[in-house]
Amino acid sequence: MKTMGIIAEFNPFHNGHKYLIEKAKKITGAENAIIVCSGNYVQRGMPAFYDKSLRTKAALRNGADVVLELPCCYATASAETFAASAVKLLDSLDCVDYLCFGCETDNIKVLPKIVSILLNEPDDFKNMLSLYLKNGYSFPKSRAKALTDYCLENNILQFDELDNLLNKPNNILAIEYLKAIKRLNSSIKPVAIKRMGAGYNSKKTNTTFASATGIRNEIASGNSIESLIPSNCNNLYGNNYLELNDFSQILAYKLLTEEDFTVYYDINEDLSNRINNLKYNFCNVEEFIKDLQSKNYTYAGLSRVLMHIALNIKQEDVNSFISNGYVFYARVLGFNRDSSLMRLLKKNASIDLIGKFSSYYNYSSGLTKKMLNLSLQADDLYRLVYMNKCQKKIPREFQRKIIVL
Repeated sequence: MKTMGIIAEFNPFHNGHKYLIEKAKKITGAENAIIVCSGNYVQRGMPAFYDKSLRTKAALRNGADVVLELPCCYATASAETFAASAVKLLDSLDCVDYLCFGCETDNIKVLPKIVSILLNEPDDFKNMLSLYLKNGYSFPKSRAKALTDYCLENNILQFDELDNLLNKPNNILAIEYLKAIKRLNSSIKPVAIKRMGAGYNSKKTNTTFASATGIRNEIASGNSIESLIPSNCNNLYGNNYLELNDFSQILAYKLLTEEDFTVYYDINEDLSNRINNLKYNFCNVEEFIKDLQSKNYTYAGLSRVLMHIALNIKQEDVNSFISNGYVFYARVLGFNRDSSLMRLLKKNASIDLIGKFSSYYNYSSGLTKKMLNLSLQADDLYRLVYMNKCQKKIPREFQRKIIVL
């Protein structure tokens, strides 16, 4: 019995996600699909549009057999850490045969060439990277430029191939997945699946496969999205959703009551000083990100670090988690009762499988307890912001039930 894994956000779940699950099962011949999914916060440093229970239901209705939660400190991290932690979680289950992912290229043979350079870091590449960083470019931009220069200089790839590979978000994640698999020496086989329809950040919705960005915009504008999502999700989505600016008051308070932001994950001294210099002009999160933006700092990167401040995600804690193996448990958000996958996970997994949160939380300790507390506080904050905005109650993690369909 084959099992394939998918790392996702489903923010929200749409036709493209359903296609990915179906195509992945068909290509691999896998009977089971495990999803490692972001919880209430996503990789661009934003609150999830809909909460994790709703997105879990959508996934289980459309081919997922088990949905596991990626811990919050990794869900809001850079592409490299996001991918490394999620792959480590899948690898720790000891039953995943394939990792399937959508990307803008389906030529997976090209990706290992890039991965080899990033893992081995030849001297010429390191020198090029250092030069771009010294010239004030952000790390992602510096790395892309250094890779382009190195590959062209050594006739590894043509410019058009490089431009497509290094400037598309799903390709970047694909590279990071391959890096993580290689570093772990994992037996999981990567399977690239060509992304269909609109690009990752495209707002166009005149296609069956619109992006999550486009769908969120349509919902916020009060437009119908029936043609853009599976029909069995029509009764799930509504007008109770969260956006980045809903966290403005919380972030404003944190900014005004603190001065040293270098304690937070991924914030250096230069950015901490920049935040301090501009924080008294704070209107809302989105405008503040624009104020902070420069050649050094991308919008997504700034959104992530500001969310780290709001959620109290600190450098010291994340470093401790990573140096001790990234993940210590797999929290089950939901599963399909007709699948035998849960039994397989309980039998094979080398990390704890969390069913009832309250029971596990009460006897946990050390770094496990610290990671649980970080996620719990983040979920409590999401819950309070949601209830304040939507005037609708949702349960705390101690009362939240596993979704079983």
